[in-house]
Amino acid sequence: MSIPVWIQDWIEKDRLVANKFRISKTYLRQSKRIQFQSGNEENGKWLQFHYVVHSPKYGRYNVTYENGFYHCNCPFFKHRRICSHILAVSQKTGVWPTKESIFPAEPE
Repeated sequence: MSIPVWIQDWIEKDRLVANKFRISKTYLRQSKRIQFQSGNEENGKWLQFHYVVHSPKYGRYNVTYENGFYHCNCPFFKHRRICSHILAVSQKTGVWPTKESIFPAEPE
């Protein structure tokens, strides 16, 4: 699956996210930095998985996907709900975060 349009738009508008996307491309070019740990799929669709992404500067980060939500233990994720590690894993797996998982609707 190619990159969703809403993520492309976000990358174009937010320079910090754009930088994380550029870093994710580096991880993809050096494929040994993205290591599959475990996962379950059903009918060709991932239900959950766990990858470890090795950052040359900061060490190992755990990227998990479960029930449609990504999580990463890096500091950038805490502020934006996305990071270079998730973007790299998304490009590798074709499983992209949904807009709703990053920008949840405000309760009325």
